[in-house]
Amino acid sequence: MASLLLVGFADETVAFLPYGAVESIRQDVGLSYVQAGFLLALYPGIGLLTTPLGVLADHVSRRAMAAIGGVGYGVGLWVFAAAQDFRTLFVAVAVMGTVGDALVRAVEVALVDVAGDDIEPALARSNLLAAIGDLVGPLLLAAAIGTGLGWRAAFWAAGAMMVAYGVVLATQPLPRPAGTDEERKPWRTMIEVAKDRRVIVAGLLLAVIVAFDDTFVGFAVAFLTTGRDLSPAVATLVAGAGMAGGIAATAWASRTDRRQVGLRPCAWLLLAGAALILLVPNVVAAAVGMTAVGAAMNLAWIILQARYMTLRPGQAGTTSAIVEAVAQVGVLTPLAIGLIADRYGLTPAMSLYVVIAVVFVASTRRRAGAWCPPQQTPGGGHQ
Repeated sequence: MASLLLVGFADETVAFLPYGAVESIRQDVGLSYVQAGFLLALYPGIGLLTTPLGVLADHVSRRAMAAIGGVGYGVGLWVFAAAQDFRTLFVAVAVMGTVGDALVRAVEVALVDVAGDDIEPALARSNLLAAIGDLVGPLLLAAAIGTGLGWRAAFWAAGAMMVAYGVVLATQPLPRPAGTDEERKPWRTMIEVAKDRRVIVAGLLLAVIVAFDDTFVGFAVAFLTTGRDLSPAVATLVAGAGMAGGIAATAWASRTDRRQVGLRPCAWLLLAGAALILLVPNVVAAAVGMTAVGAAMNLAWIILQARYMTLRPGQAGTTSAIVEAVAQVGVLTPLAIGLIADRYGLTPAMSLYVVIAVVFVASTRRRAGAWCPPQQTPGGGHQ
């Protein structure tokens, strides 16, 4: 269990490095800003091309897939550290994005099987460790640059960590996929899951939730700076309250003895936080609003992830892959916010976030029988 929970920590620690070191990399390797931007977009964007890896996690050895993913991720980081031109960096990022996705998919599917009924607290612990990784990544890069070793040293160290993690996963007795050969035909399974209305709904809900992730923080800082006349330092500090709220909510969700909550309270808290930031011109109100948004977004993400990964027993990887592919529609949110901000200003743009929160509240009004995992029939099929 411990090795599975560490996947978020490992992934988030190394994922920060290309972004945090972008200017050092650009100057050292001689990249244009267009080339640097392309590499940064490719890193997460390649996940759309690796959607079938989620399906694969339901059909092959999770231990082999996770081990290859961890070791491959480390090798990709080493290639990045040694790169002297754009082409090598492109190959490194493609490897990191692809095998990194394989690592996360395999470990998360194994975690569903190992955790059983405690999947929500287990996912919360994994997300809490991922939040710690968000802090460790910048510290690792700062230490490498501050000691004069340079950005490459951080990538060499991170690569060693990922290779070691892959080796550890190779020694773990991870659960094998379940089901008969007929039930486990990958493409047939993928089509069946894609036709499940509950899976599509989960993807759309996830798109709403992730709209309040990093891009919301960025626009909120801009709004507080230009619309509320806060200094950049104070606005950034206020935004940090959102991270604190998220960590606190994740820590609370990791407790197995906590009171269970649904998505609707999270939706109302998200709406209250977004409205407070927009409507109350006060730095304390903004900090409280950011805290509420951070807590609501993280808690809603954990609840939703636990539900859709247990929605179709034995098909957690495929379901997760389809849900997250549908959720990619959320990439339109920052584009829409930017277009509105350029034309009408940041205040109307931030109002769109309030509208999105209202949609989230409305979408949670009905109790979804669709969220109940299928019951197993005596013959082994799903009802």
